[in-house]
Amino acid sequence: MCLLFIMLMIFITSCASQGVTSVSQGSGPAEETQRETADSPVPDFETSDPETSVSEISDPENDAGQEEAAQSWLVDIGFEGGTGKAYIKSPVEVREEAGELTATFIWSSVHYDYMIVGGQKYDNENPGGESTFTIPVDTLEGTLTVIGDTTAMSTPHEIEYVITWGDKRKAEKDVGDANDMDPAVKEDAGAAGTEQNGSDQNGPDETDIDETDEDRTSESRFADGQIEKTRSAAQKALKDNGLSLTETMPLSYAKGFEIETYDGYNLIAIANSGVYLTVEEDAAVPSDLPEDVVILKKPLNHAYLVSTSAMDLIDTCGGLGRIRLSGTAEKDWYIENAKKAMQEGKILYAGKYRAPDYELLLTAGCDLAIENTMIYHEPAVKEQLTQLGIPVLVETSSYEEHPLGRLEWIKLYGVLFDRQKEAQEYFTQQLALIGPLLSETTDTGKSVVFFHVTANGLINVRKQGDYITKMIELSGGHYALSDTGESDNALSTMNMQMEDFYAQAYHADIIIYNSTIGGEISSVDGVIKLNRLFADFKAVKESQVYCSKRNLFQQITGMGQFMQDLKGVLGNAEGPYTYLNKLK
Repeated sequence: MCLLFIMLMIFITSCASQGVTSVSQGSGPAEETQRETADSPVPDFETSDPETSVSEISDPENDAGQEEAAQSWLVDIGFEGGTGKAYIKSPVEVREEAGELTATFIWSSVHYDYMIVGGQKYDNENPGGESTFTIPVDTLEGTLTVIGDTTAMSTPHEIEYVITWGDKRKAEKDVGDANDMDPAVKEDAGAAGTEQNGSDQNGPDETDIDETDEDRTSESRFADGQIEKTRSAAQKALKDNGLSLTETMPLSYAKGFEIETYDGYNLIAIANSGVYLTVEEDAAVPSDLPEDVVILKKPLNHAYLVSTSAMDLIDTCGGLGRIRLSGTAEKDWYIENAKKAMQEGKILYAGKYRAPDYELLLTAGCDLAIENTMIYHEPAVKEQLTQLGIPVLVETSSYEEHPLGRLEWIKLYGVLFDRQKEAQEYFTQQLALIGPLLSETTDTGKSVVFFHVTANGLINVRKQGDYITKMIELSGGHYALSDTGESDNALSTMNMQMEDFYAQAYHADIIIYNSTIGGEISSVDGVIKLNRLFADFKAVKESQVYCSKRNLFQQITGMGQFMQDLKGVLGNAEGPYTYLNKLK
């Protein structure tokens, strides 16, 4: 009997060593941990969750369910802040799992040791490599303000940055491949602007003047983007409705919009904004248009104008009577006709872009809201306006590089407000007047810098290629800042630390303080009070310090006179100037 028992045990042991499993084997946890086949290695259970069963780990159906629950996207971003030398790479990989979003931010620098988002501190996950942070996010719309701590300087600095969410597309890689993303994709920022100071306290919202797109050609702005796709689909729909292309508006300098006319319908594509179709009062809306085409039913007689830079052009072409509501209070207008219209009650104040008076807009019969790109900071407002049946047009004239490009936007307002002939005639006249200014320019060899100091002490400057720097060059000067990170993101301004600004602008022949955001400065001492280092500047020592007047950016039609002012400053003329004050 004993011998029989021993032989039975030898047989069972032999079967187990050959990978043969009996029904009884695996019936308990001890036997389960010993299971092994050539195709399926034994999991390391000592490092696994003790409460996780083998079936939960190896069940392919369960794995598929987990894979389906988690989704990843690549999301384009706009980026603003700091010196422009370091940036968060775009696109950003975003993962959604169990309803929660996390974004992996990868910097172009190895010097960021932590980030602060929503008051929470996150440490660098990739010491020694490009600084990487995985951070929970609430939404992929609008903007996200973050703080990054950089150790690149002599002492660590916490610097505030603003991320603008853009287009997203399904990721083809796992989150683990985020380090392989292409660096610094040049973005169409869309909502790329940042409100540097509390403009409610400092006067009208002029931050839209500080935004511009990196891609300077119409082709690059529209190609391969959602706007181009929408426009192409709209073009097909119009043709399918039996409408013929009768005119494409000729544009000499403007790159930010295009207008095509189809038998009385105007198809308008605006870069970083959208696609719009004007429909005459008695005409039907064509069928099968893309859902994101904004219909503008004419006549547009009760517009709500938020973009201050548009008012001068609308007034000049004779469309002021079509503006019924304003996002700028009477006291903050520098356009006399606009101020007068508000005094007479012809234009009503309907609140700023972030907090419009919806009830007033409805009772006034608002038929169009003309916003600047700051509306992208308040997506809920834009959505609410749309739900109320008020079409929203985001104008982006400040994105133009050439000053005459901004002026040419008068043609768009001519189309919107049935003043096309007047708009064309005015632009033609201005070309005749400004042309000689451009051809008669003599290179003075003098360097100029245009800036303002933000509320937190940073220096906000124009980038190379911005229309202000272009006017400086067209007037015979040279922009003093060469290292402005022109191609790092889609905005025309950037913030610099005082140390970096000092290094580049210390020897500038002329400095011009931009007063449109923080208010005008009346003396050189006022500039020095902003930062004592200004006392060392060559321009300060030689009394070549100027301050722009606050009407500069509202009066777009005065760019010819502003260039005359710049020529006078560069030529040491005494003035007086229209848009500049010399400080003493």
